[in-house]
Amino acid sequence: MPIKISPKKFLLCLLILSPAWYVAACCVFSNSRKAAFYQIQTGDTRQAVLDRFGAPTHVERAGVSFKQYSTTPCAAPCVERLWFENRLNTELEVWSLELDRHGRVVGKNYLMSS
Repeated sequence: MPIKISPKKFLLCLLILSPAWYVAACCVFSNSRKAAFYQIQTGDTRQAVLDRFGAPTHVERAGVSFKQYSTTPCAAPCVERLWFENRLNTELEVWSLELDRHGRVVGKNYLMSS
């Protein structure tokens, strides 16, 4: 015999559980990005980065600082810095990978506000 729930109780349950689902989604997304970040090694290709992270949130070119997260612009051997944000997190959480002129990883950073 199926349990009958009134629409009000159903909406109340959704309202109560929504924050927990959001926090869980943030954690899952963050942990998957952290795992991808730690798997990326110096010398990996741009395509390997994109395969693990997907499309970057922002692409920074050499000499042009992306002031939202860094005061230091991408500089030689870096010619391109790929930024990947955790858009689900209300706090700052971002990963960056620096690529050389051959499209190989030469540096990486993980930033998180506390």
